[in-house]
Amino acid sequence: MKRFGILILAATLGAGFSNSVHIQAAAAEQTSIKIPTNLALGGKATASGEYAPHQGKDKAFDQDIFSKWLTFNSPAWLQYEFPDAKVVTSYSITSAEDEPYRDPKSWVLKGSNDGTSWTQLDVQQNQSFTSRHQMKTYSFSNKTAYKFVKFDNFHNQNGSGMLQVSEIKLYDGSSKEWSTTKPEVAASGENKPNNTKENLVDGTSVTKWLTKDNTAWLTFDFGNSVTIDGYSLTAADDRPERDPKSWVLQGSNDNKNWTSIDKKSNEIFKVRHQRMYYLLDNNTAAYQYYRLSNMKNHSGNSMQLGEVEFSRSNDIGHAINPKIEVQILDSKGIGKIFKKALPNAEKEILAVARKVHEMLYKSPADAPVDVKKILVTIVDSPEGVAWTSGDATLKTVGFSAQYLQKFVESPAKSLRDEIIGILYHEIGHVYQYSNFDVEAIADSLRYRAGYHDRYSARKGGSWETHGTANFLRWIEDTKKRGFIRELNATQIPYNIGGENEKRLWKERQIKLITGTDVQTLWSQYQATLPN
Repeated sequence: MKRFGILILAATLGAGFSNSVHIQAAAAEQTSIKIPTNLALGGKATASGEYAPHQGKDKAFDQDIFSKWLTFNSPAWLQYEFPDAKVVTSYSITSAEDEPYRDPKSWVLKGSNDGTSWTQLDVQQNQSFTSRHQMKTYSFSNKTAYKFVKFDNFHNQNGSGMLQVSEIKLYDGSSKEWSTTKPEVAASGENKPNNTKENLVDGTSVTKWLTKDNTAWLTFDFGNSVTIDGYSLTAADDRPERDPKSWVLQGSNDNKNWTSIDKKSNEIFKVRHQRMYYLLDNNTAAYQYYRLSNMKNHSGNSMQLGEVEFSRSNDIGHAINPKIEVQILDSKGIGKIFKKALPNAEKEILAVARKVHEMLYKSPADAPVDVKKILVTIVDSPEGVAWTSGDATLKTVGFSAQYLQKFVESPAKSLRDEIIGILYHEIGHVYQYSNFDVEAIADSLRYRAGYHDRYSARKGGSWETHGTANFLRWIEDTKKRGFIRELNATQIPYNIGGENEKRLWKERQIKLITGTDVQTLWSQYQATLPN
C-alpha cells in the first residue's frame, strides 16, 4: 500500500529424457552498460527565486524527478557550486510533471571560479519539451574546471511568469561501467526439447529445466573469476515434489577442484514460481565455475527448477545500493519477530530492492529516483498491513506490528515468506514510476517473485477490479516479455479528464504495448483460470 502525499511513479513436459550425461551449453554471454557520472552531488544550489520548501532550488539536483524547482518569475537564474572545481562538458534538463508553459525555453550556461566573473559555456534558444518528465541532454566543448556553473536568463515558454525544472544533471564525460553475465550451463541431464538447461538462465520461471532423476548437478561457467554474495533458486510451475530439497554450492577455477561455499537441506518452496534468495555473508573468493552439487528432490524420479540466479558483487544490480535500516518502534516490542524471521534483514531487504529495480527497469540509468536510504519500521498500527512514503533522500516502508503478530504460520505459510512478499510490493512503490495503477503494478512484482499464488485466481470480474496484478503478470509471462517495464514507463497525463477518460487511456496503453486490446487479453486470461 502507498500512503499518499507523495507521488510514487509500482509446461508441459516434452518427450526425450536424458539421464546422467554431461550436457554442455553455449559460452557465457556478457552485457555491459555505462552510466554517466553525475557531478551535481554534494554541492550547493542558489537561485533567483524558489517556492520553498517543497519546490525549492535544491530539488533541481536531488536525483528525483518527482520533485521540482519552481520560481514565480521568469527570466530566472539557477546556480550550482561544486565542492571542488569540475570540467563540465554536458548536462541534462528534465521537465516537470505539469504545465508545459513553465518549461525552460532558452538559457545561457556559464562557468566561474569566483562566482563573479563568468565564462559562457553554452546557449540554447527555442527549446521545447514534448512530454512530462522528458529529459533532454546538451553537449559542448570545454576543458576548464569551474567551481560554479550557472543557468542564466532562464526563460519559460511564455517568456514571463512561472518557470520550473524537475531535474538537472551535470556531466564531465566519465562513466561507470556495470555488466551482467549469463553463464554457460552444464547439467547432469535435461528433458529435450522443452525443459533444457538453458531455461535456467533465460530470465523467467515460466520455462524450466527438468531431468528424470531424483539427484542432479548443475554447473555455471562465467568465463572468468567472479565473486558472488548471494544466489537464488526459483521453483518451476508444477509438481512440488520435484523441487530441490537439498544441495551444496561449490566454486572452482579449473572445473576440477571444488570448494564448498553453502549447503542447504530441507528447503521447501511453498508456492509455485517462488524465488528463494540465499545470502553468502562471508564469501570473498572469486571463482569462474559455480556448481549446485548433490541436488536431491523431495520425492519421485524427476527434478526441476524454473530459474537460477547469482548475485555478483560487481554486476548491474549492485549499482542499486541504498542504505538499509530497520527500526522496531512498536510499544510492546512485537517487531522483534520481524528480525527473527529475517535474521540478516538489512542485506535481505537490499537483495529484494535490487531484484525489484531489475523488474521495473532494464538499466539503473532508466530509473526516475536514486534512493539514498530505505528505512523499514515496525510500528503500532492496528489497521492495515504495510505502507510506503518519502522521497529520494529517504523512503520509509512501514509494517504493522499488529498484523505481524496476527499472522498465523502454517505448513503452507511462513512469516518470513509473508514479510518478503510484502517487501516486494512495498519496495515496488519505492522505485516505481507509473501511476497507471500503483497497487496493481507493485503487486504484480510479488506475483512474479512467487510470493502470491498465481494459480489461486478464479474466473470473474473485470480487468480493472478483479485480480489486475495477476493479469498484468500473465501478460508479462505469456504475451510480452518486458510488459511490466513498459507499463511502468507510462504516466497518466496530468490534465486528463474524469475516470472514464483515464480508463480509456489505460486501455490504449495496454494495446500500444502488446498490440492487442485489453478485452481480448482479459478473455484469453480468463480462459486459463478455473471457475
